[in-house]
Amino acid sequence: MQVKKTPGALRLGLMAASCSLLGGRALADTPTPAPPAESPSDDEQPWQFDTALLYFKENQQRANGTTPVVSLRKDLGGERVFTGSFEFASLSGGSPNGAVPQKKLQTFATASGTRLNNPDGTPITYTTPSGKVVAQLATLALYQIQPYQQPIDPNYHEQRLAFDAGWSQPIAVGTHANYGGRIENDSDCLALGVNGGLSHDFNDRATTLGLEAKLESDRVKPPGGEPEAGSDYRLTQKYGSRGKWGNGLMLSLTQVMSSRWIANLNYAFEHQHGYLNNPYKIVSVLDGTGAVTDWVFESRPGKRTTQSVFWGNKVAFGSTVMDLSFRHGKDDWGILADSADLKLRFNVGSEDIYLEPHLRWYHQSQANFYRLYLGASQPEPAYMSSDPALANFVAHTIGLKLGFLLQDQAELTFRLDLYTQTPKYRTSYGDEVNLQGLDLNPSLRTVLFQVGWRHGF
Repeated sequence: MQVKKTPGALRLGLMAASCSLLGGRALADTPTPAPPAESPSDDEQPWQFDTALLYFKENQQRANGTTPVVSLRKDLGGERVFTGSFEFASLSGGSPNGAVPQKKLQTFATASGTRLNNPDGTPITYTTPSGKVVAQLATLALYQIQPYQQPIDPNYHEQRLAFDAGWSQPIAVGTHANYGGRIENDSDCLALGVNGGLSHDFNDRATTLGLEAKLESDRVKPPGGEPEAGSDYRLTQKYGSRGKWGNGLMLSLTQVMSSRWIANLNYAFEHQHGYLNNPYKIVSVLDGTGAVTDWVFESRPGKRTTQSVFWGNKVAFGSTVMDLSFRHGKDDWGILADSADLKLRFNVGSEDIYLEPHLRWYHQSQANFYRLYLGASQPEPAYMSSDPALANFVAHTIGLKLGFLLQDQAELTFRLDLYTQTPKYRTSYGDEVNLQGLDLNPSLRTVLFQVGWRHGF
């Protein structure tokens, strides 16, 4: 399973992968809490059924996947609401391993390999006490990368199941409590999470103040075990599964500004500790000419603290609704991130048909330990990663959603998004002759298509 190797925020956001191994998702791309819905009736309401089928495909024969999601909502009356969802993801294709391209053939091992060749392709050997030379290629699956090509493991395949449920109810006049939990399981990660919060209404329910907390626990168990951070990739020193834990708080303020404008302001704090490495990522070690002499497994700090501020607005102009939001975030890995998101929904010829164009801009600085590669003559740093998700990059999304409002409050939607992620640093840091003319950090382009259906029963 290698979805955690994705360079950028898009797949993590799309797949809602709560067991991201590094937390290397883009900093400003955490989910946006929606403003509170209108006050429910005291009477029990029918079940609301939401389903969507999402397909995405990355360029350069990289990852593609299909994800069906089913969500349920039941208003039991008295402002008591149950929600639940089920998600199944089937993903495959290729994923960058973190090494830089070269002007010669390169050989790598899949994640389940236990030993690897030297960079020149010759096997690593050792001499037995009797004097016999033995190759260390006992159980190994290799793949080769052609000259000038980005090293991508073509053996990427994953299936993931996720369930979550939530409950909301009033506990006093104007005060609501909510509780929830999530479980997610795939081939190399088991993630568990719980959350709970309180909200209180003021000013005749025109103002809502909320506080929510969450706890997460992940067990990371990639094929072959966890590699030792910073160790020689060819020897693949591996251990058993390891854990990652997280906790977070979010303070939110929602204000009805007018009959046509509602605003939402959030502050979120999150702390993670434990095994935050991506076990599939490596870093190239180059000599003074830019030729590979070695590869090492990446190494990240064992703690990460993230803070972000979000400001969202929904404004109605007649039958047209604008959704405009901004987010600023930072963490103690040195990443600063900003995003702006705009959606505009308007009817097309009929109140039952609407279009919703979507524009999004995102930028982040690089982590303070991000390196495209390492120099063989320099001491190995304590922390290092070439994961593009930790790089300095700009991303743009342009999309369009088409919706049909049908009888009995049913709704059919189609959505198409085009995502482009462009790293700032795509070439070498110096004049190494063997790196000239190579795109060391290629852009990522993704096409996403989604069909959705909503109905009550």
